[in-house]
Amino acid sequence: MSAHCTAHDGRHALELDDVYFEVEPRVGGRVTSYRLGGVDVLSGSDVDANNYGSTFWTSPQSDWGWPPPAELDRSPYSIVSEGDTLTLASPRSDALGIRVTKQFSADRVRGAIILKYTIHNLSHMPKRYAPWEVTRVRSRGLTFFPSGAWSTGPLRVERLGAATWYAHNPDLLTETGQKALANGTQGFLAHAAQRFLYIKSFANVAPEQRAPGEAEVEIYANNRYVEAEVQGPYTTIEPGSSASWAVAWYLRRLPHNMVAFPGNAELLAFAASILRPTVPPVSTAQLLTRPTPHSLG
Repeated sequence: MSAHCTAHDGRHALELDDVYFEVEPRVGGRVTSYRLGGVDVLSGSDVDANNYGSTFWTSPQSDWGWPPPAELDRSPYSIVSEGDTLTLASPRSDALGIRVTKQFSADRVRGAIILKYTIHNLSHMPKRYAPWEVTRVRSRGLTFFPSGAWSTGPLRVERLGAATWYAHNPDLLTETGQKALANGTQGFLAHAAQRFLYIKSFANVAPEQRAPGEAEVEIYANNRYVEAEVQGPYTTIEPGSSASWAVAWYLRRLPHNMVAFPGNAELLAFAASILRPTVPPVSTAQLLTRPTPHSLG
């Protein structure tokens, strides 16, 4: 596979063959497009002016309430483009005592985009956070993941076979929306829509490692879009140190005769087959913590 970076009108992109991954550094360094053959799986600002694309927060939400910290979610990030890698840095969040960097790169071997998030503790006391990737996808898709030990929340999901499934029907939801929180297995969350399959692969998180009141997998849905959310382990970050966490994104066409419906074991197996040949994600026990460079202080 070939990969390269491009820039246009202030936005930067990674192109991996016919996969296009676009980032907007002026709006929280968020991912604004992820498309294959011109079809975008992400929900855009035309659906919701504030909540669109893919962003990064710290967990638990009880640390900051709502809206998310502007420095992480909406403020401009600096950006450096080098080879097939984009590196972005947020402003300092005084309320949280941190700065976030995002590194997006193309993995030619796996045919994936690697999203690496790093939380830098700029304060004088230990901080405890879990990393949280929040991705808005378009309406009427099917979101699923291998089932773990539990799930909770008002959003109605179905546990069928080895997986938990959510088929989005906007007619059954209001603007306020509902959410489900769950423990998964095998370290992936998938979303099928428009004859495409979008997969997030990440290191599996045990229930005891989750942030208070949160979960490894979270699905939020309203009458316009769905949020496919994943979280890493709840980790203590010492002053002057940082913690990193990575997610791999895959975007593939569904086989011609495959239909996406809840409980489809063939679809679940297809998703797993995309990940099976790859190197397993780094275990949560190997979550990186290291001194933060003084230049980030």
